[in-house]
Amino acid sequence: MPLSLTGRLALFFALVVSIALASMGAFAYYSLAVQLESRDNEVIRGKLEQVEHFLREVEGIDDVPAAQHRFDDMVRGYADLIVRVSARDGRLLFSTSDGAPRDFGQPRRDAGDSFMGLIRSADAVLGKDGTRVIVVIGATGEDRREVTGRFRTTLLLGTTIGVVLTAMAGAAITRRELQPTHALIKQTNRISVERLSYRVEIPFKPTEVQDIARAFNEMLQRLEDGYVKLSRFSADLAHDLRTPLNNLIGHAEVALSRDRTPSEYVVLIEESLLEYQRLARMIDAMLFLARADSAKVTLDVSTISLHRELKKLSAYFEMLAEERGIAIAVNGDATLEVDSILFQRAIHNLLSNAVRHARSGTTIKIAVVKEEAGCLIEVANWGDTIPEEDLAFIFERFYRGDAARSNSSQSTGLGLSIVRSIMDLHGGRAEVVSEPNGATRFRLWFPTTRPNNLALG
Repeated sequence: MPLSLTGRLALFFALVVSIALASMGAFAYYSLAVQLESRDNEVIRGKLEQVEHFLREVEGIDDVPAAQHRFDDMVRGYADLIVRVSARDGRLLFSTSDGAPRDFGQPRRDAGDSFMGLIRSADAVLGKDGTRVIVVIGATGEDRREVTGRFRTTLLLGTTIGVVLTAMAGAAITRRELQPTHALIKQTNRISVERLSYRVEIPFKPTEVQDIARAFNEMLQRLEDGYVKLSRFSADLAHDLRTPLNNLIGHAEVALSRDRTPSEYVVLIEESLLEYQRLARMIDAMLFLARADSAKVTLDVSTISLHRELKKLSAYFEMLAEERGIAIAVNGDATLEVDSILFQRAIHNLLSNAVRHARSGTTIKIAVVKEEAGCLIEVANWGDTIPEEDLAFIFERFYRGDAARSNSSQSTGLGLSIVRSIMDLHGGRAEVVSEPNGATRFRLWFPTTRPNNLALG
């Protein structure tokens, strides 16, 4: 079973502290051992000089054993100190009571010798007769080993206690610091589809949880906006689908109400065909928008001449424009790297919208403005001014102002949404401005440098 964040952090703290304490303990233990050994060396050196000085005052070799009390005074207070004085022929003249081996102080000793102390030896000259003797002084190291052993035990015990206390303190601190996270989890559990307007409280600390809470609230805002748009989309879709379906049902009921002449059936079929075509356009637009939203539209990018493409598209609308007494003018030129099919579709939707809403006797003006960072295409027509409150929603799906709702049979309400999706795919933007004099300007801005995600698939 995986550990919680509290448990993992507690173990992490314990591991870090154990490594730190072990490192400091090892350094302290090594330093203590070195200092004790250095101290023993100093003691042995000093005692060796003291014994040599004493021997220079002795009358002869036979007086050395008689000076037992003098040697005992020298080693008093040093329980592990060993002093031996030997004649050159190997005869032991003096020795403190100890458990050292008989070859103590000799140049060669067996590898199995259990004596692990420090040894110093020197030749000394007796003061009166000049006889040379061998002085060997050593320390068994028992005191040193006892001190270092107690220190090691204390160190291990202290390290263990420190690690346990650190783990407990780390767990308590982590649990306390994670309380805002637990409170955030409780708040998020209250959120449902019916409560998308709910926002979690941003805690006073820590900053990381504050960032999570803010990001979560921003996500909730996006979800709420998307849910509202989806609800409105569903309502508008039901409204727009209901009209052609009712018309088709009406045509069928009329056709079945009595016998009809062939010409009457032809008229009913033609009227039904118009409704079918309208439904087909609506479904095609919806499928395109769904694919654009899920990034499944592949862009076939090529370099086009804007003036030539715009003249070609305007020629397509010339006959319809002439019927309404409207002229179309194209000004400016530039080359642009775009998906030509999608570009034509975006301009087609704007021109279709402009011809439908332009006032008779006016001119639809298409202008190309080359900029340093991109290219601006403006389609302007003169008609009724779009209310300010409608401008913010004009690119939304199925959105049409109430005044234009009567034109719903000629429009799917998705044309401008498709324009915005095409601009998003190209990394550009779509804007609209409606002036008090009736001029409505739709502006498409294409970047000169293509974004990395332009070629989608």
